[in-house]
Amino acid sequence: MPDLIAQYQRQFPSYQLITTQFQSILSMLLQNQCLHIHSVTGRTKNEQSLAGKLCKKNDKYKQLTDITDLCGIRIITYYEGEVDQIARLIREHFSIDEVNSIDKRKALAPNQFGYASLHLIVNVPVSENGIQPQGTACCKIEIQIRSLLQHAWAEVEHDLQYKNQAGTDEEAKRRFSRLAALLELADSEMQGLRLHLEKPAAGALRYIPPQPVSDYHLPKPGFWQKILQEFPNYGWAACASLAFCLGSLAVDWYFNTKLTHLASLFSAPMLHG
Repeated sequence: MPDLIAQYQRQFPSYQLITTQFQSILSMLLQNQCLHIHSVTGRTKNEQSLAGKLCKKNDKYKQLTDITDLCGIRIITYYEGEVDQIARLIREHFSIDEVNSIDKRKALAPNQFGYASLHLIVNVPVSENGIQPQGTACCKIEIQIRSLLQHAWAEVEHDLQYKNQAGTDEEAKRRFSRLAALLELADSEMQGLRLHLEKPAAGALRYIPPQPVSDYHLPKPGFWQKILQEFPNYGWAACASLAFCLGSLAVDWYFNTKLTHLASLFSAPMLHG
């Protein structure tokens, strides 16, 4: 264990750089999504925390690369329903260590309430200059994803447990469980309220597609209406022929009337003579 702590002391600046870089990468990835992100924070495990972890695990870790949470990122979203959306996005862009990843939400029994968070372990290629796509080494980074209310419960529970070195009695555990149940219910109600408000209002205007002309019942057109409607379809030749015929009839009628009138004028004296 002392060797690992001494090695970590020497490499601590490199782990800090990796944490900062990966936090920036995740922040840029999430800001282009339709998500309600409260915060994206990063932390690099300090030496004291590492020493405590090594003592608890009883020589489980043989080298620093076996430890999955030296670099940690925490993503807090306003709504519990977006936790899985964020997880899918991360899975699409990064290599996941599925063996060491854990969904704390599923670890709880149906009648239990407590810490609920999704922990994904990401394999990130690194070099001496930090995160590099062509890096030959691999650094494991822990990403914790949870809602704002889940985060509030975890922080309060951790703070109270940390301050109580003597341990937590049964009454305190029960009260912690009740508080977790209340916050889980509040999380569910917040998600339901959001979905309800995002539904279109019942009286909102909606798009109505245009009705085909064949579906309308139009009155039958009269004779002259039909002529006027179909007039453009007769063609210019038909129009010219019609105009010529009508003109001829008018001229013929006009001149025949005049000739008949003159003939009657001349024939009247002859008849009387």
